[in-house]
Amino acid sequence: MSRGLKLYYDFMSQPSRALYILLEANKIPYQRCPVALRKFEQKTPEYRANVNRFGKVPCIVEQDSDFRLAESVAIYRYLAREYRLSDQWYPLGDSIRQARIDEYLSWQHLNLRADVSLYFFYVWLNPLMGKEVDPDKADRLRQRLTQGLNFFEREMLRDGASGPTLTGGDTLTVADLSAACEIEQAKIAGYDPCLGRPRIAHWMATVRAHTNPHYDEAHRFVYMLAPDHIVTPQLPEAE
Repeated sequence: MSRGLKLYYDFMSQPSRALYILLEANKIPYQRCPVALRKFEQKTPEYRANVNRFGKVPCIVEQDSDFRLAESVAIYRYLAREYRLSDQWYPLGDSIRQARIDEYLSWQHLNLRADVSLYFFYVWLNPLMGKEVDPDKADRLRQRLTQGLNFFEREMLRDGASGPTLTGGDTLTVADLSAACEIEQAKIAGYDPCLGRPRIAHWMATVRAHTNPHYDEAHRFVYMLAPDHIVTPQLPEAE
């Protein structure tokens, strides 16, 4: 039963992309409800009153019960409990694996997500809004992003049977999906997260390969806006 599930999203939003991919990969019936962030549709009184009081995306709404839920991490967990998600994404019967997923999802907000978002907003979005960019601040934010990705490559990716994952298991989880969608955002601002980071490059290629065609569909604007010198990594043919 679909419960009249709606997803409010914008593909320029990293967690929106992750939830779109998750729903599509699990073949959960839902209605697509795009929200144009560039037009500030998420800030209108109607949207706040009828969809998400926080004025953000993503958000899900179940029409049958008028249940509304914001924040991607809360939505992942709700979908795992209430819908038929493949157990690989958020295994309800494996407390240790859940804890590792939750550890990353809790850590990312003030770390990887902040590193990418601060650089993206300052270097790419601010000029579009007519705001001046201070080269020194841009460089500091770039250094922060570089350090964050280096830590991610060195400390966060653990080896599983099929390559590195964020929990060290043999399959990808919502932690991997969330992280990959966050890191992709840096490409729009001209930053190549895979350059000099072979583990990140292989891991991102794995996330993409295992969730396509939905991954490429969700990232079509990222690919279009990223400079030509940034190449999306792919797994070798043999894999």
